[in-house]
Amino acid sequence: MPEQSGVPRAVRLAGLLAVVEGAGVLLAAAALGVATALEPPESYGRALFGAFILLAAGLLLLRTGLGIARVERWARAPVVVAQVLLVPVGYTLAVTAQLPLYGVPILALVAAEVCLLLTPEARLAFLDR
Repeated sequence: MPEQSGVPRAVRLAGLLAVVEGAGVLLAAAALGVATALEPPESYGRALFGAFILLAAGLLLLRTGLGIARVERWARAPVVVAQVLLVPVGYTLAVTAQLPLYGVPILALVAAEVCLLLTPEARLAFLDR
């Protein structure tokens, strides 16, 4: 059921979740940057490159999250691709690295994001644009 702004609730929530994911990735970038500054890494180049990639991914997720919330058609595909890329990250953290406190929330966000974008009202909202 559309709200007053004409944007369905599922689409607004999907945009919010993408923004939350982007903020989480930006926090990971900051943590990697701080860890690099405090403790010498094996390779400064790789550590800084990793922080840069996380920074770019976080900013992209923030922007696409805003695009989803505004029902901009271009934003849906990058968000879905990000979810596909986050599945192995969450699984590796939860199972392989035995860090379920990090991996399970990532997997839960991915599942919620995909489910919200696949609701009939969300699909119709993006078809109408």
